[in-house]
Amino acid sequence: MATHVRACCLLVALFLASGCASSRSETADGAPLARQISQSAHCGLTAPGHVHLTSVEDVEKLDALPGRNLSLESLKNIDFEREHVVLAAIGQKPTGGYSVTLDSSEIRRGTLELVVSVTEPAPGTMVTQALTTPCAVIAVTADGWDDIQITRAENNR
Repeated sequence: MATHVRACCLLVALFLASGCASSRSETADGAPLARQISQSAHCGLTAPGHVHLTSVEDVEKLDALPGRNLSLESLKNIDFEREHVVLAAIGQKPTGGYSVTLDSSEIRRGTLELVVSVTEPAPGTMVTQALTTPCAVIAVTADGWDDIQITRAENNR
């Protein structure tokens, strides 16, 4: 009976340890998994979603985006061995007043989960009458994940 109880305790301990190991919110050296580099109202990405950049060559391909007003120089200085860049976009909007910001990040079961907050103009607010393509520019750790999931923060419409 004592052997059976010890075996059950060992299984529970292993289960709890594996649950802790499957989720983390910083790199091995204590750095954040993600940090917002900048944001722009004119990224040039007309559909909601994200773009994952893994090299300077990927950054240079953004030059071809129509309507892009996002400076690419700071992105070319990223150490792509340590970090990648993710553009989190909400698609084309009919006016100004929209923005995207990084709220939190976590790696869970091999997926880098980024939570973003989206600001929208309040009804009746005076805004610029121009098409915009807002996005957040986020540097993310290059290691420890295989997939990206971006979600909107809770209670953020």
